Formats: sequence, structure tokens, C-alpha cells
Amino acid sequence: MNAGPIPDLLSIVMLTWLGGVLLMLVWLGVSGRMWVTGLFTSDLNGDGIADEFHPERVQLLFVTLLGIGSYAYMTFKAATASDAALTALPDVSEELLMLMGASQTMFLSGKYGRSLKRG
Repeated sequence: MNAGPIPDLLSIVMLTWLGGVLLMLVWLGVSGRMWVTGLFTSDLNGDGIADEFHPERVQLLFVTLLGIGSYAYMTFKAATASDAALTALPDVSEELLMLMGASQTMFLSGKYGRSLKRG
């Protein structure tokens, strides 16, 4: 059963829009128009110079992007697996949930450890 051209057109418009937003954010970050300094560091004494690097922030960003990409791939794979329209999003795998939980735990442990160190 074909729902007609409107859902297909809306899918194309939404994917184009999301792709454009992603490209714009990447371009703004690379060109320096979007402020990304301090994303992985802290300025403890307020002098404008990064004093502390936070590796848990880096891993959190990469694992989050990996999780988004993995779920998008799963959704795309489910949508192209059959001729029928996708009526529901696929369930998130247990492995992905465990990976995201471990990543958040590492992030929060780093924050907590630093707060104890500072006093």
C-alpha cells in the first residue's frame, strides 16, 4: 500500500533540512563563528586561559555521536528492509544502552572526582 507522494516528499524535506543544519553547525565550528573554546576544558581562575583538560568530555561527545549514528543506521536499515512503510522506530539495542550508560557514568565520575579534588 502506497501512502502517496506527500510522506516521501516530507521525508526528503526533513532529511535535507537536518543535513543542512548539520553542515551549518560544522561550518560555524570550523570557521570560528561558533564559540567552541572551553568545550573540553575548564578555566578555574577566570583568566581566560584553559587550566584543566577533561578527557571524559571528549569520550562523552564521541560516544554520543557514535550512538546517534548507530541508531540512525538501524532506523535506515529497518526502513529499507521491506517495501512496507516504517510505522514505528526500532527499539534501541541493549548494547547501545549499556554503552551510553557507561559513557555517562565515566563523565559523571570525572566530574565528581574533580569536585572532590578541588574541595
